[in-house]
Amino acid sequence: MFYIVLAKTKNVNKIRETAMRKNTNQTILFKEISGKKVEIDFNGGEVSSDAGLLFLRETESQIGIINEVANAIHDERHPSYVKHEIVQLLTQRVFQIASGYEDANDSNDLKNDPILKISCEKDDPLASQPTMCRFENAPSRTTLYRIGEVLVDVFIDSYDSPPQSIVLDIDDTDDPTHGSQQLSLFNAYHDCYCYMPLHIYEGKNGKLITTILGLEKDHRAMKSFLS
Repeated sequence: MFYIVLAKTKNVNKIRETAMRKNTNQTILFKEISGKKVEIDFNGGEVSSDAGLLFLRETESQIGIINEVANAIHDERHPSYVKHEIVQLLTQRVFQIASGYEDANDSNDLKNDPILKISCEKDDPLASQPTMCRFENAPSRTTLYRIGEVLVDVFIDSYDSPPQSIVLDIDDTDDPTHGSQQLSLFNAYHDCYCYMPLHIYEGKNGKLITTILGLEKDHRAMKSFLS
């Protein structure tokens, strides 16, 4: 009986989907307003709730930090199998996180988002979750060190002239982990397993100097050394 009901439900859903597709072709015309044509359709078009990415895209075009970081990542993939360039993968990942989609699994739902595609300067679908996961796990320690150097270079380039002094403001931030992730340790203060990225800012203006992802004991040693 369950399979019969399920089959009937599927048929009903197909009928509804067919009817909806037919309805979306309809257009309702209204009386003109000041000589302008007014009509309503139900197509919806390509809709996105992340239009703010366009402003972020413009900011990135002036700063260029994503391009600089992408240049520090060596692409070891075979050129014949590459569909998404490193800078496009990095841009997609950064913009997804900035929009509140921090999980790489969200790439499957966002790869056809029109605003995100514009921000990544691609017409074709963006990278899916498996591609994004391989991208995130590919960088070596050397690559991570080069990325840290890029952040420092961007910070230095932000000044028109050398400042008289720089105040280092060092803050560690908990990044909770889920499952048995490598190098994830328990933090008693935050009461969870997490990573502890160390952010170094300029204390006067709040500019980011660089970020270091390491073990918490390494962070404590660095703080003691700098203090």
